[in-house]
Amino acid sequence: MFFRDLDGNLRCGLPDFNLEGGRVKKWAIKDLSYFIGGRDVDLPDNVWDLEIQEAFEEWEAVADLRFSRCNNKEEAHIVIEIGEGEESHFDGAGGTLAWAYLPPSDSYNGQLLMKFDIAEFWITAPSQPGILLKNVAAHEIGHILGLNHSDQDGALMSPHYDKNIAEPQEIDDISRIQELYGNPNKETIECLLKKKKKREIRREKRREKSAQRKEGNGESTK
Repeated sequence: MFFRDLDGNLRCGLPDFNLEGGRVKKWAIKDLSYFIGGRDVDLPDNVWDLEIQEAFEEWEAVADLRFSRCNNKEEAHIVIEIGEGEESHFDGAGGTLAWAYLPPSDSYNGQLLMKFDIAEFWITAPSQPGILLKNVAAHEIGHILGLNHSDQDGALMSPHYDKNIAEPQEIDDISRIQELYGNPNKETIECLLKKKKKREIRREKRREKSAQRKEGNGESTK
């Protein structure tokens, strides 16, 4: 979860602690399913789902993990919901952005919850005003996978929200997740690269169509 610290920076609310010498928390399996039970109206449903999917894929690209979306909440390992107010442990816009549970043991095989605050304004591009959904989702997924906070500035698992960091970083995140689950296999990386390339092509086409519509309406595209 994230909140504003005394300096006004958005900071994850999960306590900082060191698991060295303590009990490792991780999943007993490497094929995890997730269920999206709620979406904020800030983004179209398909865009929300894609941002969540890409956040999972960032971890899949650096560790021996596989994520799949399922349509049955009861069968999912990870449930993604939205909420608002005290009953969902949120405190309004600019406060806690999202939260997620860590695995409670070193070989967990149950179900964990992740929630996003609908009081926030969720976005998909750094140039927009608001909070980047993928960045926050990727951070919270790190917790769900068993990672505590990093003490390295610039790491995805740093306690502070950074609009420029949406994927695990070599300085800390990648080595730690690989210690828990191992390295990704070659086939997974190749598949993810193909999917990423296709998404980039689709996004470029959407940008071109948007620019054409603006030109047709006499709007500036600069």
